[in-house]
Amino acid sequence: MERQAFLAVLERALSAAPPLAGAHPPPPPPDVVPRVGWRPDPRPLAERFGEALRGVGARLITVAELPAALGELEVERAVLTTDRLSLPPAVERLGLERVREADAGVTEAVAACAATGTVVLAASPGEPRAVSLLPRVHVVAVERDGLVETPGDVLRDLGGRYAGGLPSALTFVTGPSRSADIGGELVMGVHGPLAVLVVLL
Repeated sequence: MERQAFLAVLERALSAAPPLAGAHPPPPPPDVVPRVGWRPDPRPLAERFGEALRGVGARLITVAELPAALGELEVERAVLTTDRLSLPPAVERLGLERVREADAGVTEAVAACAATGTVVLAASPGEPRAVSLLPRVHVVAVERDGLVETPGDVLRDLGGRYAGGLPSALTFVTGPSRSADIGGELVMGVHGPLAVLVVLL
């Protein structure tokens, strides 16, 4: 496009009326989180969750498969915030203050979403976010009865889950960290772990 033609396009755009701003103040949020029309799926939640995890680059494994999976990922040091999973004797267990040195962070999710392969983490002094973000491998334990259909199902039940007040952060994690911000090229592990292993209890 020639310079004059380009400037003419800009001039027309700038002389047009600006778009209307949103309503001020904004309307209050809905009393209930609306339901999204997900396609019905008769399969068990655990089966659907495992399939969704594979789709986002994570793995659903059993407790018995955990030692081999950690070996494949060359995990030598780990930080744990839950006693629901035990590590092989060869994996050194570090304190929370050494999370930056750990190959793996082991946490427990408060819920998991079958439709999206999402695990939901609640931050607390004993479960700091760094454990799921800094190590290159995130191992997360999920109670089978914590499986729900969609992320909206977790949000709809927050009052029941946290009657005494919400945690400082509720994080919805869907697979390993990834970004394509630079040049449109997908890069893994930019803002978090390179691998996510989910153990269904």
